[in-house]
Amino acid sequence: MDLTEDKELYLKLKGGDEEAFQTLFLKYYSAMCRFANQLLNDRELAEEIAQDMFVKIWEKRAFLNIETSVKHYFFRSVRNHCLNHIQHEKIKKQYANKIMESAHQEINTEQYYLEIDLVKRIEKSIASLPPKRMEIFRLSREHGLKYKEIADKLGISVKTVEAQMGLALKYLREDLKDFSNYLVTLFVLLKKI
Repeated sequence: MDLTEDKELYLKLKGGDEEAFQTLFLKYYSAMCRFANQLLNDRELAEEIAQDMFVKIWEKRAFLNIETSVKHYFFRSVRNHCLNHIQHEKIKKQYANKIMESAHQEINTEQYYLEIDLVKRIEKSIASLPPKRMEIFRLSREHGLKYKEIADKLGISVKTVEAQMGLALKYLREDLKDFSNYLVTLFVLLKKI
């Protein structure tokens, strides 16, 4: 069969002619399998890719636009399928390696216990503040109110709110000095408690 006959079969295939498709399949399938196997070094996968390429050609036949030779188009399609598969496998392998690396990293359980202890201690320290100071502190840190909003809500001056917050923070720093290495974390956690 020459290029002209391939072109005629392609045009019939495009029109939905199953016999033309079968003729092209029988003519090129083995060559596509061998070509894919050279790229992948996996005969079963090569056959699967060649079959998949032909299935897609049949499914998209109405929209198919082969401007080069049919043979060239088939080889290029199989090559692209193989390269896509190789790229996908490479990504999967990188992800698996990343998971394996993180699985081998030792978990520092003391850090988690320390954080739990820190949260408990922060809550205990806040609870030990005088009632009005604790209320002002919680309105600021837990509810995110601005000093003016706290002052309006409690019917006190902004200066009183500032003074009470200053005393609360000073007390908490002193009470939690055992956790001085985590004071930065402390103030982040205080906003979340």
